[in-house]
Amino acid sequence: MPAIDPQPRFPSQDVSAALGQHAEFLGAGAFGDTWRVGSEAVKIICKDDYELTRLEREIEGLSRVSSPFVVDFRGAIEIHLGGLSRSCLRFEYITGGDVEGQLKKRRLLPADESYQFLEGLLEGVRALHEAATIHRDIKPANIALRDGDWKKPVILDLGLAKQIDSSTITVYPGLIGTLTYMAPEQLQGLRARKAADLWAIGVTVREAITGVHPFYTPDIRTLDEAMAALEAGPAPLPEGTPGPVVDVLDRLASTAEYGRGSVASNLRRLRS
Repeated sequence: MPAIDPQPRFPSQDVSAALGQHAEFLGAGAFGDTWRVGSEAVKIICKDDYELTRLEREIEGLSRVSSPFVVDFRGAIEIHLGGLSRSCLRFEYITGGDVEGQLKKRRLLPADESYQFLEGLLEGVRALHEAATIHRDIKPANIALRDGDWKKPVILDLGLAKQIDSSTITVYPGLIGTLTYMAPEQLQGLRARKAADLWAIGVTVREAITGVHPFYTPDIRTLDEAMAALEAGPAPLPEGTPGPVVDVLDRLASTAEYGRGSVASNLRRLRS
């Protein structure tokens, strides 16, 4: 399963000139690169056939989201870069790093903070879903820790977010997101629904606790092998993981969409 090239698609001096101030490269994704510009993170859509008009419905949906667990969306702009006009999404820049960075340093999610981490992610996704928006790419690299605090997760990178009540710009079947965090139905080329975000939360929290992917080993190469690993179930959680966290994470690991429940029902289970 190929990884995204971590190098920027355009030289930093060209990006800085296009944005009108110094830009610091933060990371690359499937459709765009993210740069820090002052107090903001700017995602430049690098796919040549993307236009601002194609994102209008999604942008309107993001503007309705308000949660301390979702990065603050600050609007869209267009810049001229690489010989083309390109759309950019502007967000608050959050200090503290992301979960992927913590895992690379082997700084795992402490058991006694797993409850708040999971609760925050569920609350963030609830805000997205209540705004009729599905994220579609929740993973460690897309979760910041405000001030480096595991109890303050913030969902980032809404560049693949899809408004539920709008017509899609994606032709299905298709794989939208990051393969290793996709729900079984996404791997089968089906449309991502709310349950796909719940699956990705479950995978991400398990990985944050254990430091390893709960389903996949490095030798998995094909979608058939991936589906077999998902059907086999996740690796067990370590002793000391709070019971309500285990209960919810086991529910989110259901290969059937309906088995994962809703955000509201999982928050009730977590808090019971």
